[in-house]
Amino acid sequence: MSAAAVTGAAKTAATTQSTKNTVYLFRHIQTSQVLVSLKSSVEKQSLKQITDVTRRPAHVRPDHWHPLVAIQGFSRPQDALSFHNSLRDHQLNLHAAKVANPSHIAQPRRLRAPQEMNQVDSTLCKMVELLNVQPQVVANQGKGIQILWERDGVRKQILEMEGVKPLLEGVEHGELVVKRGRDIVNA
Repeated sequence: MSAAAVTGAAKTAATTQSTKNTVYLFRHIQTSQVLVSLKSSVEKQSLKQITDVTRRPAHVRPDHWHPLVAIQGFSRPQDALSFHNSLRDHQLNLHAAKVANPSHIAQPRRLRAPQEMNQVDSTLCKMVELLNVQPQVVANQGKGIQILWERDGVRKQILEMEGVKPLLEGVEHGELVVKRGRDIVNA
């Protein structure tokens, strides 16, 4: 095996290892729907997180799904998977909770639709809440966890919202570097 092949294989293994321990959140630029993924791109399978079939896009258009947040630094892939599953379950239950609310159902459909699709704030608040109770994160006081945000304004808005507990002190924040509007460079 050549040196280039060994270097390429090592680079692939390092990339695979780092992406296993990162959880990505993507937002739809038109509808503000949010998808949770363990991969740095959105796949068709991820669309199943949108439970309302009438609101679910038929296929993935990469130019419509932009990275919102990347959470990295989980020590084990199981920790990242556990966090991913908790956040995904929140996404799946979000629509059901809104539909069960009688005052929400009483509104005309044209007013309900944008409310049902706007998931950014509630998902990011739930992300903060879940990070504060994640056993691995709590045990290390947040050290090693880094949250890369699409925009610093989003971070400030979420962390300053009423009712949102502050993140653990050891959690680091950074900027999510995106190329061509959707390709993540630094996570």
